Amino acid sequence: METGVSHDQLMQLLQSEIGSKVELVSQYIANQQQDYLVLVVQLRHPTLKVVIKIAGPEAQMAAAFDRTAMLNHLVASSTTIPLTEVLAVDIACRKWPWRYLVMTYIPGHEWMKVRPRMCAVELSNAYRQIGTAVAQLHAIQFPAFGELATDGSVVGRKPYLAEFIERAQSCIHNPRLFDLFLTFLDQHAALFTDVRQAALCHEDLHGYNILFEFRQGQWRLATILDFDKAWAGHGEIDLARLDFWRGMTSDEFWKAYTANHSIEPLYERRRPIYQLLWCFEYARNTPQHLHDTRQLCEKLGLPTDVNFE
Repeated sequence: METGVSHDQLMQLLQSEIGSKVELVSQYIANQQQDYLVLVVQLRHPTLKVVIKIAGPEAQMAAAFDRTAMLNHLVASSTTIPLTEVLAVDIACRKWPWRYLVMTYIPGHEWMKVRPRMCAVELSNAYRQIGTAVAQLHAIQFPAFGELATDGSVVGRKPYLAEFIERAQSCIHNPRLFDLFLTFLDQHAALFTDVRQAALCHEDLHGYNILFEFRQGQWRLATILDFDKAWAGHGEIDLARLDFWRGMTSDEFWKAYTANHSIEPLYERRRPIYQLLWCFEYARNTPQHLHDTRQLCEKLGLPTDVNFE
């Protein structure tokens, strides 16, 4: 097995965390990066399907598994969104030279793949479910803006604009693009002075992190994945990206969202700034992304000769 994890070690982990009689029936790799592995494992005694994330010392993927466990518990206890149950987490490398997270598996199909298969009625219902779920996430509030610690407290606690700039600097890896974004943000800083209430911001609600499952003749929201980038920010960042990405919002989405959570008056003016952050963060020279970025730059009065190389 990759990432320095042998079959015997995997079995020892499962037996110590789930039960001495557990048996491994089947497994497959869901994700594999440098020194990082995600396995989906079918077990027997008990009959259970689990996801195991393993990160070694050279892993470049985000692997703050204790923080992931905290966020899972927070969202599960604060919303009606189905979330995986965390069965075990260890970041101390007490027994093995890698960190691990063991969670229950929730079956589902990625929204971007099942959306084209839905009829108009099914689509309306699905968008309502997404809108309600996102509103519930944004109803989770914090006393200040900043990164979230593993105990759920907020680290940083600066005014929103200062935290947002730090966030942008960590996301935009190209110094030239960050300087351009910061200059533009400075010119429009007054738009952010009324942002005072911190809320859970997922910041990665794309169509592959929202899963649906067909049950009892209906498409139902199965779960929302990957809270790795979540922070005590402002929900508008999620809304702006959902608005920007194709197939993520509709009239039914907005009706469901606003029935559960208000939208601030300055959102429409702040929205393209949040979208510009996404364009500069993603920074891929694909034809579609270049087209979308240049259109947005034209709308904002910025140079349109964008190149991410």
